[in-house]
Amino acid sequence: MIPRWLKQGVSFALDLNDRFGRHYGWAMASHIALSVLLAVFPFLIVVVALTSFLSTPEAASQVVRLAFENWPPAVAETFSSQLTQVLHNQSGGLLTFGIVLLIWSSSSGVEALRLALDSAYGTQEARSWWLLRLESLAFVLLGALAMFVLTGAVVLYPIIWDAAIHALPLVRRFAFVSTIGRFALSGAFLLVALVVFHVWLPYGRRRLVAVLPGVGLTLLLWLLIATGFGYYLGHFSNYAATYAGLGGIIAAILFLYFNSVVFILGAEFNAALADRRKARREAVAAAAPEVAAPPAKLRA
Repeated sequence: MIPRWLKQGVSFALDLNDRFGRHYGWAMASHIALSVLLAVFPFLIVVVALTSFLSTPEAASQVVRLAFENWPPAVAETFSSQLTQVLHNQSGGLLTFGIVLLIWSSSSGVEALRLALDSAYGTQEARSWWLLRLESLAFVLLGALAMFVLTGAVVLYPIIWDAAIHALPLVRRFAFVSTIGRFALSGAFLLVALVVFHVWLPYGRRRLVAVLPGVGLTLLLWLLIATGFGYYLGHFSNYAATYAGLGGIIAAILFLYFNSVVFILGAEFNAALADRRKARREAVAAAAPEVAAPPAKLRA
């Protein structure tokens, strides 16, 4: 006798797989991966340049480390080594060039995420293309501002921690809290970004409670992918032998592709749950006995 919960789980997994295929999830993931690859570099150039201009080179270095903290080292090195060179060139021309790329490339990355979310949630855009571009640009600029603030928090965190140890030496015993706090900050940034994308980016509006299951699934699978892919690159794969100087780029594309699949899967997960809740409500409404309308009161 197969348990009911197991049948329901298998049925839900098959439905999720069917939704992913019907909405061209694999092709959408390729589109997102390429768009993000083209968007992440100019976006981080602008953030790093602004941080260097408004703060210190050390803070700009923190931007690079923070941006790729949860990436596999072999993949992160492909980008961080190039971005670090920006710290040695803070000319206005570079910043202007970065902003020009930001306006198009980074907003195109946001548009790719919007297209995938609209497809997963079954919504059809009714807004003008220029309005969508302006909204995508606003998302990018808010993301850059949030990352700048987060970098400031990360820079100040060790200073506050050292002051706490100096005032209360017993705090030194809880040094692991410092590491946990750093990862918690980056995790909170990803959590808020995912919630904002799911709630406001696609057409229509969704409740916060309705998007949290897919967001949680995405974060969990992202963590597993970063850990597993990093282990694979470190112990089994040698992309340099196959792709020569392009090995790092190929690894980065594969990493972004896997993460894009998970991003779409999180949206499909939310949509599948919403469809099941709707089906249950309709079944309950259909099974409920019709209540006859009470007779109208006679006028005196």
